[in-house]
Amino acid sequence: MYNVKTETINNIPVVFIDTGKFKTMNLKVQFRSELTRERVSVRYLLSRMMVKKTGKFTTESEFLNHLAHLYGAHLTSNATKKGRDHLVSFNLEFINSRFVKENLDLLGEMTSVLKDVLATPAEYGEADRQFFAREKRLYKSRLKGLRDNKAQKSFENLLNIMFEDEAYKYLSHGVLEDIDDITLDDIKEEHRKMMAHDEAVILISGHLDEVGEADLQGILGRDETVKLPYRGYDFKKPDFKTVTDSESVEQAKLNIGFRADVGNARERMALNVINQMFGGSATSYLFKNIREKESLAYQIHSQADIKNGFLFVLAGVSPDQTAKAESAVMHELGRIKAGDFTDEFVEETKHLMKVNRKEAVDKPKGLIALVYNQLLNGTTDEDWKRSMDAVDREMIVEVANRIHADTVYTLTGK
Repeated sequence: MYNVKTETINNIPVVFIDTGKFKTMNLKVQFRSELTRERVSVRYLLSRMMVKKTGKFTTESEFLNHLAHLYGAHLTSNATKKGRDHLVSFNLEFINSRFVKENLDLLGEMTSVLKDVLATPAEYGEADRQFFAREKRLYKSRLKGLRDNKAQKSFENLLNIMFEDEAYKYLSHGVLEDIDDITLDDIKEEHRKMMAHDEAVILISGHLDEVGEADLQGILGRDETVKLPYRGYDFKKPDFKTVTDSESVEQAKLNIGFRADVGNARERMALNVINQMFGGSATSYLFKNIREKESLAYQIHSQADIKNGFLFVLAGVSPDQTAKAESAVMHELGRIKAGDFTDEFVEETKHLMKVNRKEAVDKPKGLIALVYNQLLNGTTDEDWKRSMDAVDREMIVEVANRIHADTVYTLTGK
């Protein structure tokens, strides 16, 4: 069980998530801005630099040692995308002071650490150029490694084709081809924009009976609160296309992208259930029929972005089975559109989704992510339950028939 309370401190919304379930506390700062190619790579590189070197700790090892001495506190940065936005977050996980015998204000220490992390890039100068160059090299190496993964590369190719004129094609970790042109001045300017113009939220979870406004005063402040709209992509009727590329691969990668015309929370929930039935779980049609029964795929699954109404199928198949596997995928979706499923299957799927949600909030990061999503959407746990309970056979069939194939992309052998 947990309780959520939101206050505004120094014009920054602060979400207190009080729960006695964990021995640790999580302190997270979340920044949100529109996703654009011009900024996504700079933002990702900036976030990686900020957690490795600060004004107080000039080397990564020195910084890590400091956190280790604070009972193994752990700092991470992360970049994701939601709707039309790019999100950059900084998360500190540390033990609750109530479980420490010595008289130590760990929350105060963590607040000081985050303040240092968030402020440092404004001071970057000549002495930081070597550090900046190293981080660029590591960043390029990481993205090149992702490109070497054929499954990842084929999915990126699908996005580039399907969303040719839409920013959705850019992944949250940025664009490899843009890294060389990033300068240290670009990093400093992006930091200035993030601190001044991003929507920023502070979230803290754990046993918070003695935590109040005064404990979080120093992390971040502004002259006024920044609130940005949270929007997804409007439905665009697809112009179906098929693209095939050839490389030296033993296993072909079959990727299919769909667009769904969903306009409200209940329709998006129905799409969520459809995804689980279709290919989002081990009990799904794609897994049981295409992989297990027909042996047409080495691996196959579907994933949905319900905010935007996008559905993707990703599969690894034998090069000589790609056409048959594509046809089988379309057939399984057609079964859902035709209502060829039992009411028991629907209820089993919904039950599994409820269990997965409960398991997610049993972990600190999962709980914070859930509460932040609710903050963005303006929803509650009860809203989610009502939307889930409203999904039935008729709604599934109706929404499934609004799912349209957009792009089939295949990366196969030469």
